[in-house]
Amino acid sequence: MQFRILGPLEVAGDDGVPVAVGGPKPRALLAELLLHPGGVVPTERLVDAVWGAKPPPNAGVALRAYVSRLRAALPAAEDGPRLRYRAPGYRLVLTDDELDASAFTRLVAEARECATAGDHGRALSLLDSALGLWRGDVLAEFDPPALGAEADVARLTELRLLAVEERAETMLHLGRTPEVIPELEPLVRRHPVRERLSVLLMRALYLSGRQSEALEVFRRLRRVLVDELGVEPSEPTREVHRQLLAHDPVLIPPAAVRPTNLPRRGTGFVGRTEELAQVTAALRSAPLVTLTGAGGVGKTRLALEVAEAERARFANGVWLCELAPLPDEGPVSHAVAAALRVQQRHGLTIEQTVIEYLRPRQLLLVLDNCEHVLDAAARLVQQVVAQCPAVGVLATSREALGVDGEQAWPVPPLSEHDAAALFVQRARATSPGFHPDGAIDGSVADICRRLDGLPLAIELVAAQMRVMTPAEMARRLDDEQLRVPGPRTAQLRHRSLAAAIDWSYRLLCERERQLFARLSVFRGGADFPAVHAVCAEPDDSEDDTLDLLTALIDKSMVKVGHAAGDSSYRVLEPLRAYGRDRLPGDAALPRRHAAYFTALAEQAARGMRGPDEGAWVERTSPAVDNLRAAFEQVMADGDTELALRLVTALPEVLHIRVGYEAAGWAERALALATAEHPLYVPCVGAAARGAWNVGDFPRARRLAERAGGRNPPPGTARVAYPGDVLADVALYEGDAASALCHYETEVLRARRDGDPIRLVWTLYYVAVCHAVLRTPARGLPAAEESLQVAEATANPTARSMARYALGLALKKSDPDRALALFDEAEALAASVGNSWWRGVALMEAAATRAVHRDPAAAARALADVLDHWERVGDWTQQWLNLRYIIRLLVRLGHDEDAVVLHHCLLTAAKPSPLDTARLAGLRDRLDRGRYAAAATRGAGLSATEAVLHARAALRAA
Repeated sequence: MQFRILGPLEVAGDDGVPVAVGGPKPRALLAELLLHPGGVVPTERLVDAVWGAKPPPNAGVALRAYVSRLRAALPAAEDGPRLRYRAPGYRLVLTDDELDASAFTRLVAEARECATAGDHGRALSLLDSALGLWRGDVLAEFDPPALGAEADVARLTELRLLAVEERAETMLHLGRTPEVIPELEPLVRRHPVRERLSVLLMRALYLSGRQSEALEVFRRLRRVLVDELGVEPSEPTREVHRQLLAHDPVLIPPAAVRPTNLPRRGTGFVGRTEELAQVTAALRSAPLVTLTGAGGVGKTRLALEVAEAERARFANGVWLCELAPLPDEGPVSHAVAAALRVQQRHGLTIEQTVIEYLRPRQLLLVLDNCEHVLDAAARLVQQVVAQCPAVGVLATSREALGVDGEQAWPVPPLSEHDAAALFVQRARATSPGFHPDGAIDGSVADICRRLDGLPLAIELVAAQMRVMTPAEMARRLDDEQLRVPGPRTAQLRHRSLAAAIDWSYRLLCERERQLFARLSVFRGGADFPAVHAVCAEPDDSEDDTLDLLTALIDKSMVKVGHAAGDSSYRVLEPLRAYGRDRLPGDAALPRRHAAYFTALAEQAARGMRGPDEGAWVERTSPAVDNLRAAFEQVMADGDTELALRLVTALPEVLHIRVGYEAAGWAERALALATAEHPLYVPCVGAAARGAWNVGDFPRARRLAERAGGRNPPPGTARVAYPGDVLADVALYEGDAASALCHYETEVLRARRDGDPIRLVWTLYYVAVCHAVLRTPARGLPAAEESLQVAEATANPTARSMARYALGLALKKSDPDRALALFDEAEALAASVGNSWWRGVALMEAAATRAVHRDPAAAARALADVLDHWERVGDWTQQWLNLRYIIRLLVRLGHDEDAVVLHHCLLTAAKPSPLDTARLAGLRDRLDRGRYAAAATRGAGLSATEAVLHARAALRAA
């Protein structure tokens, strides 16, 4: 029997079939008994649970009647009835794990033992199993006070929350920090005075390099505790706060594994013990291992298991790049850069940028599904193998890449035993009561042989176990002649998979087939609104689409994933290729797809200017592959209107978060447009801003000047004003007065247009220009107004900008307040994934600490900023960061390193913070020979070498 109270009350037999236990009163009686498993519950308490404060005059007789009905409804235990009278009440007989609450408690206790013994992987598995038993609030259909169960419900709810906390602690030990943060943030909001949750979030944020956000969590916790409870945080919490401030190494778990973007696996990995060992050994002996084989043979899953097992070996992590969403011969290097969170650098191609980023690092790069971009993948991997000695590459492809040093490793089908185990696992996922016996085992083995041990084919067929027995399935496969005769070559195995897919497709109804084929238009999957908008028939309701989609998921034709509280749906690549072949030959569906994602980008661009910026970021960030596909479609169609609408919406969506690739799209779209088009000017601005961000000021100026001095319409993306780009070029080239004149004029225009977001931007720049001109007090009114306007918009990016502007204005006169403002600005920007604004706030906070606080802590912070701008690819800001580093090195007495970086900046035609007087002082402290040698060395450094030198100097500081 199975009794479930961790959610609505449920009772089921061993076969999973629900057991009817009657109406509300028998259910209340059973609920009270289940809250005290194995114990005797007094009659008076049961009466209270069933009738509350108003029992009938004959309550005892009525209770016995309900007990009799309940006893009859429940199958007997081995030694008699389950429900028995024991004075002074009744007892329900249960074995250890028949009650989900008991199983939950046992699993949590076992997890604690494993964690104490240092087996955090096993502990996590047990905690996941325990928490997976919960389906909602305890006895969700009942009112706990009416049931008299407040204490019992509170006890179980507290145990659940403790388990959630212990799971987060375990994941920190396993190095899975990126996954912990989005799970902890809503919990901290729901339980603002629960210190352990806040401490876990503080530690997770710190381990992710987000120290200022971690400190903000402490400040919020302290404020709530003082305001609501009148107490200070506990001493252990305050100790963690002190450790954060000091960058104490004790915060790093000794067992922490390296960073990764590997997906969380939804199902267990079956078999392949020998293959895991062999591929791991190959990866340790060769710079490149390519898993080859037919589609559906399990290359991707094997690669992910090997990568997970090897995480601890790579100091800079394991990073997965999924190439399946790319078009044929698509931009592989852009996809790899996006996976590594790296942006293109000025003066380098995207391929060179990736190589420069990887060269000094020790990491494993997993390239999945290379076959349709084989040449581009091979070219990039060849360079990685040749130039990045500490980088390993694990690729999957239907054929080898053909690169020097490659070990091609053909992935075999599953063994008969493993294939049968996978079949049973997947059959139970769709039919929990599936339990093979001897006869069934023979049918399962026969099915798996007919499917050549191909995991994807096995999964497709096992999904039908809800409606067929294995024997029926085997006969059906015989009738379909599914097995392809002949030797089991890779080509014939591919034909076996195609036959299995075709068989599964033919089992679909016509509407399911239609939706399945249409889903192939998406790149990398899509959320439900996109599926309905792009794939549904005009008369279909959302419920119609959801029913069809659910049917496809149940039949393993579509995979569902969950992130940030939303579901996404994708078709595995072999299935997607099959579906694509069944689409009509016209471009109607791709155009519908492009129109939808253009409209989504426009909605998001508007939404990101308001208080819901974070929600729009979560919705659009996973859509990059679909946005790229939409852009390529409208360009292929020569659709000027859609192309310009898309690229002028994308700066808010992608530019300051995901990367500068979309700025290149804007530059391409200009070829379709005439200067008279109303979106021409913002398109020019988006293209010019991309050039500015990578530090290519001449190209940025040339592009911006194509606008002919015209302004874009109100509501244009913040970064897409051509005049602003020209002003920013002037500002960074030393002409702050010209920039100030531009932005003072734009302030007036923004007020006239009634555009508060634009007003915050222009006021921000007025304050920045005054700070650069060394008249920060004159910029203070603009900064204060910017903050006032930003608060009224409730837009996180605007609020971040305004705090940054006010911090600049107060940096010299009130450094403590300025630091607090910079930290707040960084936290706000980070909360909506705005990497650019987060970076400038981090940089100013570090620079301020270098002057007014602990220089050693500032050195660590500036090193983090180096890493940040290296990932973001913004060399305009990186050069500024190097200036701050030079100042700090002089302050700390690292004169030689300061001279090296000073002459590197001069050679690159960038301003240095060292004036003639300071240089004279450095010459005096260094002898002439050492100064000259440092100057020569600096003049010969490339930009990348300058960053490496600065990082090493800061480490030694």
